[in-house]
Amino acid sequence: MNSQTKNLPPFNSVTSSPSKIKNYGLGFLMLISFLLVLGVFFFILFFLPFEQNMIYICILLILPIILQVIYLRKTMKHTTTIIDNRGIHYVNRFNDKVENTISWNSFEKNDNFKGKIMGINSSSDSDLLRYDVFAKMVGSGKYSHEAFFWFVSANGNIEAHKETFSGNHIFSMLYSNKLELVRGLLLGLSHFRPDLKIHPKAFSMYYINPDTFAIEYEKRKEDINSALFITALVIIVTVFVMLFVFF
Repeated sequence: MNSQTKNLPPFNSVTSSPSKIKNYGLGFLMLISFLLVLGVFFFILFFLPFEQNMIYICILLILPIILQVIYLRKTMKHTTTIIDNRGIHYVNRFNDKVENTISWNSFEKNDNFKGKIMGINSSSDSDLLRYDVFAKMVGSGKYSHEAFFWFVSANGNIEAHKETFSGNHIFSMLYSNKLELVRGLLLGLSHFRPDLKIHPKAFSMYYINPDTFAIEYEKRKEDINSALFITALVIIVTVFVMLFVFF
């Protein structure tokens, strides 16, 4: 253990805490929409006259049904993320099954990875790719989100891992302690894998002090309030401009 590790705060395991109201609300909304589309499909199929137009409607309804089935199958995996002294564990609390585990020893250096990472541009993100663990905003517009990237050895290969610190289950997608999970990851890496280079943005993006590993809740609150104020101001200005133009 080096001197840097000795000066670190003690590492304690952290378990994700689901945002129950949001998760169950979102889950039931998705299930209701699926059952509604399925109900319309069977109603047309069994209770309306079989005409050519109805065939086209049924075909159009089959596509969203298939897509929803695929999505539901993909979102019936882990509900809980646990970070402890062995690594990161993805657990399904509904059946007590461990879906996946990433041990601290399986983390690899970026230099050993030879492939491409979806969402990462080798030229514009060249600064990120000099680190073994990094974070950035991915996606675009309202679909943009924060994501962590690191590299792991699996089945004899070195693969890029993308982590959003969210569940992968229809009733447990959103965590209320995301910042605590990120802190657990960064502190765990610093304790158990001090040889890995972590990009400074991985700390600042999640309001974590890189020296003390304290979560700066007040700074986060200030940034959220500033963003809400700017959004409200833009909406008000837009409404006044529209009223002036059209009336």
